[in-house]
Amino acid sequence: MLAYACVTTVAVVGLGIAFHPVDQTADDARLTAARVAEPRGLQRPATDPSMASTVLPVPDIPVPQDVAREVTIKGLTKKQLLQIARRKAEAVAEAREAREVASAEFVISSFNVLGSSHTAGGGKNARMASGAARVRNAAVLLNQHGVDVVGFQELQGDQYRSFLGVAGGAFDVYPGLAAGPLGIENSIAWRTSEWTLQHAETVQIPYFDGRLRPMPAVLLKHNATGRMIWVANFHNPATNPKRGNNDGHRARATAIEVALVNRLVAESGYPVFITGDMNDREIYFCKMTGGAPMIAANGGSNDGGCNPPPYPMPVDWIFGHEMVTFSNYIRDEGPLVRRTTDHPMIVATATLDGQDGVPTAP
Repeated sequence: MLAYACVTTVAVVGLGIAFHPVDQTADDARLTAARVAEPRGLQRPATDPSMASTVLPVPDIPVPQDVAREVTIKGLTKKQLLQIARRKAEAVAEAREAREVASAEFVISSFNVLGSSHTAGGGKNARMASGAARVRNAAVLLNQHGVDVVGFQELQGDQYRSFLGVAGGAFDVYPGLAAGPLGIENSIAWRTSEWTLQHAETVQIPYFDGRLRPMPAVLLKHNATGRMIWVANFHNPATNPKRGNNDGHRARATAIEVALVNRLVAESGYPVFITGDMNDREIYFCKMTGGAPMIAANGGSNDGGCNPPPYPMPVDWIFGHEMVTFSNYIRDEGPLVRRTTDHPMIVATATLDGQDGVPTAP
């Protein structure tokens, strides 16, 4: 197994209230993320009933005890009937273990919302609206695309509070305030009607000048099917005239992220999804898909040789486990996105089939 960074578990915070870390497999207190009344504007259309898992109960078949004498019933002896009943009971048990669980389909997004500091006085995009105002546009975009899970980058404190106000109970957020003001910026949000948080943690990722920042990974349970997924969200440091050369720090961040994926898959068996502004194109794709069992939502391959997705290729990415099916990849650069940020909004549909994300029996 690849080496990985030290991971710390932190509390979830919303509206300034801290809650305990969540792990529903232990006796820890359950986490309840910040919620206010859910506005109509962020309600997701009702889930397709066909998506729900429906399993009819199968009664146990009683197996009678062997008897000393054989009794013939309609041409079959009691012993033969006993054997038939046992075979039926075994078939029912096997079917119960191997039955197909309903597929889980959801929409995932990576969205750099451009931090408020960039549009405040003296910022590089000072002519744009304030961060708090722009994040309200982001909430509208999430609803327009039907997003269920989103990894934010550059979500600064005032934007976080604005998002909670407009989204309310429609979304929970991690880590929010729990990992400090720098932890807010890479928060993950999930639609509460679709997902329930099971566990949350942060990993230390080198950012500008190698300074470490906590970035999140969450284990989510799909409410309709019970399937489980990990989602991790990152923002790797750019190399530019203002910040200098961060190529080495970005390479180290990438190695930590690849190792994290391998650890989560090995320890849990659940599919992992990665969202983020990686400030790399081909290099990040080749390292992630070559070092971990991952594919990109926008295509490409890495079987014996790295073949990145075609251009235009943003630095914003969605990756998922290689057994996941991606469809409907969108790079939204429309008018509302341009009024919100200087990045595209990346959206894709992910489908879990077979046994992907199905919890194994204890």
